[in-house]
Amino acid sequence: METYEIIGTSAIKAAPALQETMETLYTRFINYTDVKDTTLRNYTAYIRRFMDWIQEEGIARPTREDIKAYKLYLNAQEYSAGTRQQYLRAVKHFFKWTSCEGLYPNIGDGIKTAKVKADNTKKEAFSVEDMRDVLESVDRTTETGKRDYCILLLAVTGALRINEIRLADIGDIQTIRGQRVLYIQGKGHDSKDDYKKLVPALVDAIDDYLATRPGAKKSDPLFTSTSNRSKGQRITEPSVSRLIKQLFISAGYDSNKLTAHSLRHTSNTLLFKAGADLYQVQHHARHQNPATTEIYLHAEERDKDQSELQIYNELFGVSRELSQREKLQEILAKLSDDQIEELAPIVTRFYENL
Repeated sequence: METYEIIGTSAIKAAPALQETMETLYTRFINYTDVKDTTLRNYTAYIRRFMDWIQEEGIARPTREDIKAYKLYLNAQEYSAGTRQQYLRAVKHFFKWTSCEGLYPNIGDGIKTAKVKADNTKKEAFSVEDMRDVLESVDRTTETGKRDYCILLLAVTGALRINEIRLADIGDIQTIRGQRVLYIQGKGHDSKDDYKKLVPALVDAIDDYLATRPGAKKSDPLFTSTSNRSKGQRITEPSVSRLIKQLFISAGYDSNKLTAHSLRHTSNTLLFKAGADLYQVQHHARHQNPATTEIYLHAEERDKDQSELQIYNELFGVSRELSQREKLQEILAKLSDDQIEELAPIVTRFYENL
């Protein structure tokens, strides 16, 4: 086996073209890489994308400059910073291995990946009306439309992450005590040890979608590609992000703050609006740290905050007539608990009719 004592241009020129031995390299790389199975599958997908790219560019022996060009290519795609980081990190890890094995120089050494800052405050959630618009805009007469509608509804009702959606298999849909559920592999988990309940409308939508895939087995992916190139294969994480973004745009919601993660953001925000407490939303979102969940609570509180208008009204002496709801709240505040309990049925009907 040829080794490279000096990693430089001469070594690169002498290195074999990667395409010639790619399957062998994949096998050896898989045996070498000591990571979780899901991470390994992602690495393989990310590296294959890089190999497709160098083939499209006509590059037989990639150099460090080619890695930089690939980084620019990733930056030009509609990927999140986190996704770009994963793509580049996998390639860097691959060439680190080829160098250690004496197969190819470490041409990715020192190239920085994208910086990722987890900040949900920069991501927008949909209102109830807007989310309905997006769902109703999907053409559900085609296999693609049926699939996309299921992905949207599953993400927004279950607060699922994109990778959790991608990893779902048909057999993960089971029945527990009369309730249809989907078992999922949560972030940081090695197995599908948690589940999300499927609302009846989603069960019907999934059944409608799977009817377009006769012969599909329980071991098959729940959501598959419909493109000619990869039809029937498990849909990739970037593809899910892209199709969701395109659905937003097609429905008239084109904003850089609306991403695939906005569905999860919307799910948690709407649960707060529905009256859930912090613990319930934390459980729904599967956040380990309640401080992460509090971001959604603060967003909901900010939506209700009318400080700016109140200040303006105070400055210019604008009087504001109380709404019926506010008038009732003022009356209730003056009543005793016994009086409120006696009036409860009437108050309930009042609020239902507002």
